Amino acid sequence: MKKILVALLLASACWACGGGDKKAEEEKKPVSNAEPETPAPAPAAAATAKDGKALIEASDCRTCHKDNEKLIGPAYADVAKKYTDADVDKLADKVISGGTGVWGQIPMAGHPNVSKEDAEAMVKYILSMKK
Repeated sequence: MKKILVALLLASACWACGGGDKKAEEEKKPVSNAEPETPAPAPAAAATAKDGKALIEASDCRTCHKDNEKLIGPAYADVAKKYTDADVDKLADKVISGGTGVWGQIPMAGHPNVSKEDAEAMVKYILSMKK
């Protein structure tokens, strides 16, 4: 009995999520002779800008780093104090390749799957934490 109930629930869920009659759906659409409106293009700066904070949150960075206190690696606020905007390129390379010795002997793992552009956005976000 449970198997039949589960099968019915799954079948009804599938039907509700798009298993309906395509012809009936087309008949419900309003008919318009006007050309479809094309969306306005996004500004170039917004299209190319990367959100460094979102990239950090989506990565494994928080395993070793916090904003204001040392965890395994240095706090982002301490990194921001030590470096300037002139160091973005060097730090982005460090994010990608990893390294050791600057903040102690615990090595930072490299992130070769992170693009240079994303690494730069992440570094810029970190450097924005200057106090």
